[in-house]
Amino acid sequence: MESQRQARIFAALADPIRLRLVHELADGAEMTGSAIAERLGISLALLCHHARILIETGLVTKRKVAQTAYFHANKDRLRQALAELLD
Repeated sequence: MESQRQARIFAALADPIRLRLVHELADGAEMTGSAIAERLGISLALLCHHARILIETGLVTKRKVAQTAYFHANKDRLRQALAELLD
């Protein structure tokens, strides 16, 4: 089961848009969905699709305030996934 979870994480990161999304959040700052979509040059709908996959793997978290979604990288989860790969 552990290898299946790892495979899902790395498959999520294999997509260029999702990798760029994680990179945008890697400095630890929280960003709104619309700000990320603008930085990546994609629609908000496409951002939501890719963010959902990253949230399911635990690499990104989301919180909502009214109609605004804020995204944040879960750097501990990313570090854990990389450490498990190297062990």
